Amino acid sequence: MRPAENIDELIKKLHLKAGTDLDKRVHNDISMALTESDKTKSAFTRPKIGRTIMKSPILKPAAAAVIIVVCYMGLRLWNSTSSGIALAEVLTRIEQVTGYTYQMKSATTRQQLTGTRTYTVLVSKEYGIKMTITQADPNSQPKYETGDEWYLLPQSNSIVIVSHKKKTYDRFVYDGVKLDFYKEQYNEPRAIIKQILSCEHKSLGQSVIDGVTVEGFQTTDLTYGGGFFGEGDRDPDPKKVDVKLWVDVNTFLPVRLEEDVVTEKRGRIYEVSYDFRWNVIINRDDFEPNIPEHYRAPAGDIIINAFNEENAIKGLRLFTNAFGKYPTSLEQKALGEELKRLMPIDPNSYKELSDEERTKKTSELLSLVAPSLLYIKLLEENNDPAYYGETVKPGDADKVLLRWKLDDDQYRVIFGNLSVKTITSEELDELEKLSSK
Repeated sequence: MRPAENIDELIKKLHLKAGTDLDKRVHNDISMALTESDKTKSAFTRPKIGRTIMKSPILKPAAAAVIIVVCYMGLRLWNSTSSGIALAEVLTRIEQVTGYTYQMKSATTRQQLTGTRTYTVLVSKEYGIKMTITQADPNSQPKYETGDEWYLLPQSNSIVIVSHKKKTYDRFVYDGVKLDFYKEQYNEPRAIIKQILSCEHKSLGQSVIDGVTVEGFQTTDLTYGGGFFGEGDRDPDPKKVDVKLWVDVNTFLPVRLEEDVVTEKRGRIYEVSYDFRWNVIINRDDFEPNIPEHYRAPAGDIIINAFNEENAIKGLRLFTNAFGKYPTSLEQKALGEELKRLMPIDPNSYKELSDEERTKKTSELLSLVAPSLLYIKLLEENNDPAYYGETVKPGDADKVLLRWKLDDDQYRVIFGNLSVKTITSEELDELEKLSSK
């Protein structure tokens, strides 16, 4: 079968129609899992495991789902400064709080243009996080609208985004993927304190904020990768980091958090969280997404499957059935660009479908990026993965297509014929010599 026919076959299998330019809205939703800019590289090229940059806008959580952010807890978590408060004790105190709320302001300066946004954040230990944009100026990038609502819902393992101005919503359902790492993008204090603890930090001593005696903590460690809600494409290597946290000396609970980062390409990102109110009464209904019946999801529910071997093999098989070859690369950006070249999508094929049908189409399309999801997870977990799709062809039973390290000096290998085997490092050395030819 010729490549063009393969593409047509895949499109038929996916219930898609070949077309020209992508509808901007549908493209944004589907591209979440197909392109991820430089995020992948930034999160994994740093030598320190404490580097856990969440760079994806929450509007693109399907792409962000490929990042498994490991919260570095280790012995350093319990290192205290020379101050009277151990920062780890602050974390323990927050864990005892069942519900709280705070305000957050964000200012992003790019090319001498500054955009600002203000949010109200409600956090429930049981139900999750709700964030409402209370004010957004026209310069904000991405252009989030005042009144937009964002829900992180651990009980349903989903993220829901509601845009009342556009009368649309997006629901991302994570199958086998925990949502804890997204809390950093909401500047959730527990996640941010864990980040600070994983970095070099110091005490700023005591001061007074709004009549409250506080003790300050600061990190300027360039490996810090905290919140920055909506700032998905900031540089992997910031030129400057200045994060300050002030804690009430009586309650051991945060009073104010400031994050200030200067980057080479993205300019300056500044966010401040304030007006914390602890142990507020939580209403479960507050965490039920406000979605009127006439709102629609442009791509249906977006199902993010577990980043595992089984789903990766399914994705590789689907890719070869369609294009007669393996993906050239499993890096997110490269794979996304390759898929867009090989398979255009007609937005008109979505317009008349039910939400259930949209969900099915999008889920089938997202299965193509499953190999990349596993690859990125293996990178983050330091499993020494390597991929040889540029040289290995479908059916190459004796060549290594993808491999990663297990315990006890053994490796898991997916071969060119998509069979799987566990081998020793010595056996792998011999096989990789063949795979690289």
